[in-house]
Amino acid sequence: MRPPVVLKSGRNFYLVNEFEGELHTHKGIVRLDELKEKRYGDSVTSHLGVEFKILPFSAADFFRLFRKKATPVMPKDIGMIIAHTGLQPDSLILDAGTGSGVTAAYFAYFNKYGEVVTVEKRPEFAEVARENFRMAGLKNIHQIVGDAVEVAEGFKREFDLVFLDMKNDVEMVPVAYRILREAGFLAVYNPYIEQTKAVYERMLEVGFRDVESFELIKVNLEFRRVGTRPFTDIFHTGFIVVGRKI
Repeated sequence: MRPPVVLKSGRNFYLVNEFEGELHTHKGIVRLDELKEKRYGDSVTSHLGVEFKILPFSAADFFRLFRKKATPVMPKDIGMIIAHTGLQPDSLILDAGTGSGVTAAYFAYFNKYGEVVTVEKRPEFAEVARENFRMAGLKNIHQIVGDAVEVAEGFKREFDLVFLDMKNDVEMVPVAYRILREAGFLAVYNPYIEQTKAVYERMLEVGFRDVESFELIKVNLEFRRVGTRPFTDIFHTGFIVVGRKI
């Protein structure tokens, strides 16, 4: 079976994982059977004469093209967590609060020799994430549906990284400390300052060291004839707290 491909036309991207029938877009209809004999870099044309470039489906497309049931963590924040914690490609990671699966997918992609355990309390979210993982061909993700605090109490293995994107994150902090290996990291994502402060203080209380809290701002540049200026569609996404078990 051919893996999914991405059709790109201008700023529009379309994920294709079936190669029969038609893809209907505002730029015209694309016959999907034409893709069977095409290679990456080739093009197909819609009935309106618009050209679509054929690209491989990769990690660059997870955030853009995954189905979304919950608001996902932005790639800029995920990238900082991966870099800040020094993620190794053979790690054991706990992702508490799967949502649509974007964060777990990035962790799994860059952790190709390791494993990601992702826990989601809401079955409807877990179902969407499961389909996203399947579509991305990620086989090193283990999904659990349930309350992360209760589920984690039963873990016997030690994790290299625990990531929290969940409502009761303060309650989860001491559990994360217990299941982390020595020198392992806890990273917590939260959209609100008050909850971020509570997490920060709780992490210090239970013994985490090198605790930091910060926000990342991504500002795009707009180039026009009259000059260049910054612009952004979304200014605030969330706050991150990172600490280490030392």
